[in-house]
Amino acid sequence: MAWLGSTGAVVGALNPKTALFFFAFLPQFVDPARGQVPLQFLGLGLLFIAMGVTSDSMWALAAGSAARWLRGRRILRHQRYVTGSVYIGLGIATAVSGAKHK
Repeated sequence: MAWLGSTGAVVGALNPKTALFFFAFLPQFVDPARGQVPLQFLGLGLLFIAMGVTSDSMWALAAGSAARWLRGRRILRHQRYVTGSVYIGLGIATAVSGAKHK
């Protein structure tokens, strides 16, 4: 199952929306007057990767800490009831609001 992680990376790298974002966003920060345009692109790309890894790692650590904290609480015993109640409430709110036609 180790190949699943690399599959996600390949799918993310080949996503056309990601490529369009980088083609539209990164050139705004590249200054040809400073020289070495490919090196500037590489630096910006590596900075983006470092920021993404740091951000995702922080979220993973926070989620792990929250999971350990929640395991000892009574809320997990009642989680399915709370979740079901939320879904029922959302369904009722959707049914009552209805579509407003002009």
